[in-house]
Amino acid sequence: MKIGLTGGIGCGKSTALLAFRKHNFATLDTDVLGHKILEEASTRAFVAENFGNTSVCGNAVDRTALAQIIFAAPAARKRLEDFLHPRIEAAWREAMEKTEDIVVEIPLLFEKNYDWEFDLTVCLACSEIRQLERLKARGLAEEPARARMAAQLPLTEKIRRADCCIFNDGNLAFLEKQISQITSRGNAKELPSAYKI
Repeated sequence: MKIGLTGGIGCGKSTALLAFRKHNFATLDTDVLGHKILEEASTRAFVAENFGNTSVCGNAVDRTALAQIIFAAPAARKRLEDFLHPRIEAAWREAMEKTEDIVVEIPLLFEKNYDWEFDLTVCLACSEIRQLERLKARGLAEEPARARMAAQLPLTEKIRRADCCIFNDGNLAFLEKQISQITSRGNAKELPSAYKI
């Protein structure tokens, strides 16, 4: 089964991927793919040309400096996405072709209309307070954290469009129990009504 996992920033998608692995699903984090692509020489050249040399430090893209630029200007963010996303998409499509059971975490799953590529779409959600707490723990102040949250489709809309939703305001055991419900049934139509939107 091919599962597309999305959710708001700071909702705990990376933790959810670890839980899916316990149920013998391969997992792919497109944020990690994006970070690897940022390390490529062609990407560094693109970033330096389009966003200035201050966005590149030595042989690496300065992700903090780049984030400050793209989250302050939608046009700049789109320019970067137009460069990165086709490369990221090619990588996860290739992985899906080679793997029978896989969960692909895509923050912009619905924004890019990728939901039709998957057997099941799952939205990971939590309260805004918990999102901000987690982003603060990553070193983000509230203003840039809210800017990143606002750059994505509202979480309520992602919940509405997903086949099912799991909530990550509780502890790890609570999250894993919900994921177990999904993987043990393998079909959104068979999920308990509480998991459906």
